[in-house]
Amino acid sequence: MKQLLILSDSHGCYALVQKALEAEPHAKALIFLGDGVKDVERLQSEGYTLPMYVVRGNCDFSSSYPSEGIETFGNASVMYCHGHRYGVKYNLDDYTQTVKENGATIGLFGHTHLPTLEQRDGITLFNPGSIGAPRFGGPSYGLLQIYEDGRVELKHKELMIW
Repeated sequence: MKQLLILSDSHGCYALVQKALEAEPHAKALIFLGDGVKDVERLQSEGYTLPMYVVRGNCDFSSSYPSEGIETFGNASVMYCHGHRYGVKYNLDDYTQTVKENGATIGLFGHTHLPTLEQRDGITLFNPGSIGAPRFGGPSYGLLQIYEDGRVELKHKELMIW
């Protein structure tokens, strides 16, 4: 099984980003969905060598990271973005359509600070919630697990901080 860590909306809470990485030592890559790219840059400057797929969010002023990306992990085609450009706080219709048009089957997004896992029109939509500023509950993150038989699973995890 290959496991990827999905983080979003750290908003400068670098210690919680580190704790999430420590909680998932088997993660083979990090997907960061924006609003805290300086935290990711700090990871890199401190020697973290994990492959990182990073997009900027609406609070990542002057960031040179792209606003979205598409990657294939195993047999999972994944589009990832922060979500603000698709109005994800209001509905997921536009983002679902864009994921589909880009040939992906999974759409990862942040911005709402709320964990989400939903199927729409053959597309799996997933928001890990916020590692740094959750709307409800504790800091959360996501895992994308790719099994050797081709199955793909997305799950939410709450970071235990005490």
